[in-house]
Amino acid sequence: MTRTPSPSVWKRLDEPEAARALVDPTVRMYLTPFVWRERRVSDVARELGVTTNAVLYRVRQFLRLGLLDITREEPRAGRAVRWYRSTSRGFFVPFSATDAGTVEELYETTLDGARSALMQSLTRAWRDLADDPRWFGLYTYGDERGLLSHVVLPAPPEDPRSAPGAFGAWLMGPDAPVLWDNTYPLRLRREDAKAFQRDLYELKRRYDHLKVNEDEGDLYVVRTTIAPV
Repeated sequence: MTRTPSPSVWKRLDEPEAARALVDPTVRMYLTPFVWRERRVSDVARELGVTTNAVLYRVRQFLRLGLLDITREEPRAGRAVRWYRSTSRGFFVPFSATDAGTVEELYETTLDGARSALMQSLTRAWRDLADDPRWFGLYTYGDERGLLSHVVLPAPPEDPRSAPGAFGAWLMGPDAPVLWDNTYPLRLRREDAKAFQRDLYELKRRYDHLKVNEDEGDLYVVRTTIAPV
């Protein structure tokens, strides 16, 4: 038995319950592995580190809300194995379908999951470098232009007295972990800021086009931001 999802790129979700499922990071976590990929419940449960019953509960919810389709079934003794995939490659949730009172509230709500995942990834990576909190500290750095860097980092393992510049150089080395997190102001002319914006976009596209399979590489969470102060 096979049911093929619609090939639409964007699906508008005006129904409040479906909209809430996409806005809530905890619920959306269960849909993300199925976005335009055929997956089994058991595979997603293993990927998320949860029980199959937890995934199956959300799968039934997503089927009812029109967010998932059954793409195929494999016969076997007992219950057939089902494969699922999202009904669209992309979803658009209009503000009017959400419970948010302001655009800022909607933005903050949707970021909670991504922000939490990013902080967990960073914390794990830093802990691998130094599990003793005494190795960590706040680097605040600037010059005549003003504050240039404000970031919490562990000191390089080989020298806890090193400045953030030395740490940055060490972190770019081949034996250091693949991570970077820094917040800093950058004064630019508008045309240079637009060029920077486009460079960030093209950089993401360049690496996204590598199309690395799950068994060929690791999964990273990436955040790139540019906004006027």
